[in-house]
Amino acid sequence: MPAPFQISVITIDPVSWTPITVAFDCTSLSVKNADTANAVRIRSNANDATTQDLIAPGAEQSLAIPFHRYRFPAGSQPLWVQATAGTGPVIVKFLA
Repeated sequence: MPAPFQISVITIDPVSWTPITVAFDCTSLSVKNADTANAVRIRSNANDATTQDLIAPGAEQSLAIPFHRYRFPAGSQPLWVQATAGTGPVIVKFLA
């Protein structure tokens, strides 16, 4: 069994939508914008602009499922991120 907590640093760019792939079955994940100057775009569907939000420079967005019978399954891609400028990175934390 993998560790119940993992941190991943992901380089992003302003052209492509980068998927956040869940490392293992978990109940929560967070995405921190490590860029202190530029916002990061975040979507739940890379092809649908109506699912978009922004993470401010240095800010963090957390997602949690409060019911243990529901989880973010390993290998799923619940979020997509894109830099508004630069290359990020984003820091993603997974918690079982």
